[in-house]
Amino acid sequence: MNEAVVNNMSIINGLNKVDGFDPSAFLRRLTGENGEEQFYLDVKYRKLWFRLMHPEGKITKRIIKLENEFAIIESRVYLNRNDAEDAYISCAFAQRWRKEDDAYGLKYVETAETAAVGRALADAGFGIQFSEPGEEQDRSLVDAPVTIPDSGLSEEMGQDELEEELLDEMPQAAEMQKKASEQKKAEWDASMPVEELMQKMNLEDAKNYLIPIGTYKGKTLGELCVEKPGAINWYVESYHGKNNVLRAGAKLLLAAVEK
Repeated sequence: MNEAVVNNMSIINGLNKVDGFDPSAFLRRLTGENGEEQFYLDVKYRKLWFRLMHPEGKITKRIIKLENEFAIIESRVYLNRNDAEDAYISCAFAQRWRKEDDAYGLKYVETAETAAVGRALADAGFGIQFSEPGEEQDRSLVDAPVTIPDSGLSEEMGQDELEEELLDEMPQAAEMQKKASEQKKAEWDASMPVEELMQKMNLEDAKNYLIPIGTYKGKTLGELCVEKPGAINWYVESYHGKNNVLRAGAKLLLAAVEK
């Protein structure tokens, strides 16, 4: 890896150091418009890094404008989920256009959300902030990757902007995330009132909640929200089971969609 990138990532990791997690290990190589090689830290790893560093933090997303042709999304990063609305540490916007002939263009809302979150996390110190002198700023991905001189490497990497939430390729980091998640879920009791659970959960918790029973067992509420939005409404209006965590998560997602 380029020495400047190594030094930069060492500085960044020192600012938000998490034992057992090295973000530079997850940098991937992209090819720029002019054929130059670039390093890029995917949004899913930025989110994981942030969650490990600030388990009580939260990342919010808000639709600023949604049209048939484009979407503008705002994302804010908070150190604590109970912080006041204006007490965020970073805020970023992203716009994506609908493109019928492109898989990601058809998912322009999701890609705008991913881009906004990635930029907000980078601004909060969870990304590649320190560019080399003279670097051109290309924000067509999420933020400007760090450009390095061509070193003859031929590894081809796709520019996958729509990040997956599953982190199974990172055993050690995923284990740390699992422990943080288990600690958080210990605060949830399925018998708690729905309103109380909604205060303890945030939108990310709701999206990542794994449905434990029924037809959609094994899916997360976030996946279900994309694949069958009507099912989310069913959990809010018609579900009569005892799992109030499931009901609370569905209500949080439905409220976010209706905003």
